[in-house]
Amino acid sequence: MQQLISFQGARNFRDLGGCRTADGRKVKQGLFFRSDELSGLTEQDKEHFKSLNIKTIFDYRSDYEVLKKPDPIFPGVNQLHVQAIGSGGLSLLNMPEEHGAKEDHQDHFIIALLKQGFFKQYRTDTMMMDLYEKLPIDNPAYRRLMEMVQHTDNLALLQHCTAGKDRTGVGSALILMALGVSEAVIMEDYLLTNEIMKETHNDIMHQLAGHASDAELHNIEQMLGIKEEYLEAVFRSIKDKFRDYETYLAVEFALTVKSREALQNMCLE
Repeated sequence: MQQLISFQGARNFRDLGGCRTADGRKVKQGLFFRSDELSGLTEQDKEHFKSLNIKTIFDYRSDYEVLKKPDPIFPGVNQLHVQAIGSGGLSLLNMPEEHGAKEDHQDHFIIALLKQGFFKQYRTDTMMMDLYEKLPIDNPAYRRLMEMVQHTDNLALLQHCTAGKDRTGVGSALILMALGVSEAVIMEDYLLTNEIMKETHNDIMHQLAGHASDAELHNIEQMLGIKEEYLEAVFRSIKDKFRDYETYLAVEFALTVKSREALQNMCLE
């Protein structure tokens, strides 16, 4: 929990620094951050944010999500938006593709989806497994991310989506993988979201009790949290296609042994 950075308007903002690599080194603090949406940051939060010296914000959300809750503008920060889910799959994670005229823009995304009948149409656990299997393969957002992290001028870098758990969780896993962090430590960082967001998720489930069917509530619970098997689906998908992570990183991101060594020397201590 020491990785969590406290903000009033962002609940899942943390530093990947401190994660141990397989060779005993650790990721430097203050280089790689991950978060949920930033639209709720207060003026006090924004001052705190500036103190982190973040140079790049990498937003994985869809055009719809960005329009609904745009990031604050931070002068001097390179703010990139490259959606991590293609147009055909946007409705299967967090937010639909099109703006609903009757939607309250301040709704939590889960409440918005419930109003639209989303949880009556999909079995969330199956849907999430399918998404996680697809996310790390042939994804322009992660290719751009891995290009960015190799250049010191882009660091510190913050990556985020709406809840900071799925698209951002996979992006964080890929950064840590390239830095030589083991699956077990990557999983530990990934699962922190459940601990950090437990109270928030319980509040949402309490609000929805009596307003959704048992089947819908089960689906909502599956989407709010994360599971080991979701990230395991990423690991399995990569190994099924590429056999090992070294081949994956080289083919997908042109991260050769030499470029990975340079990245690790820059970002580890």
